[in-house]
Amino acid sequence: MLLWAALVTLKPFLISSQLGSGNYLLTSNKISLPLPQLSSIRTPEATPEDVFFSLVHNPYTPTPTPTPTPTPIPAGPVIRVVIPSIDVDRAVVPLRQYRDSTGQIQYDTNSLFATSSRLDLVGQTLTSGDPGGGGNIVLVGHNYNRGWYAWEGVFVSLDDLKPGDKIVLYTENGGKFKYYVKKVVQVPYLYKTAAELNKHLNYLGPTHDERVTMVTCGGPFGVWSARIYVVAK
Repeated sequence: MLLWAALVTLKPFLISSQLGSGNYLLTSNKISLPLPQLSSIRTPEATPEDVFFSLVHNPYTPTPTPTPTPTPIPAGPVIRVVIPSIDVDRAVVPLRQYRDSTGQIQYDTNSLFATSSRLDLVGQTLTSGDPGGGGNIVLVGHNYNRGWYAWEGVFVSLDDLKPGDKIVLYTENGGKFKYYVKKVVQVPYLYKTAAELNKHLNYLGPTHDERVTMVTCGGPFGVWSARIYVVAK
């Protein structure tokens, strides 16, 4: 390449003449040099790899693209509960309230019974929290078996749950929330004294953390002298 640069600088002093073979000679009174043959010119394939830039440290570190934080689904009422370990997959409805003959407010659990057109339902108490909103999400279901009706209550196997069993709640606004059983307890409901009722309120009342409390009747069939509570977080 230096030879070619030298020839360029000598151009004002050179003249060209053609040979019979088609090659050219640059001639002057002092210089006569042949042009290089094409076969002697390095081809790109023969060019050795330039590894200089691959060895130079690049101090620039690209800023990683931040992973967008998913928008949390707002809290909403429960419309479906799935408990795989006891084969429950059932619709959830708001549990209505009414005032009985003594003036006490009661939950209308009769509205949850099965009909000729559907299975029995799970009720969400109106005072409970919603998934995603914190607080105590209280779900109520019947516990009756074959022999009284031609079908089983949705929570007939609630006391078979074990710590670690999964509960999935689906909400009205498209949310899906998973909880895992922490404990299963049976609380007497026999004398209905203040002390006894307070034990139930410990499970049915509001909480600072988000949890699911499922409740059904317990004790001897037809007497129902207890309540079964399952707490999941």
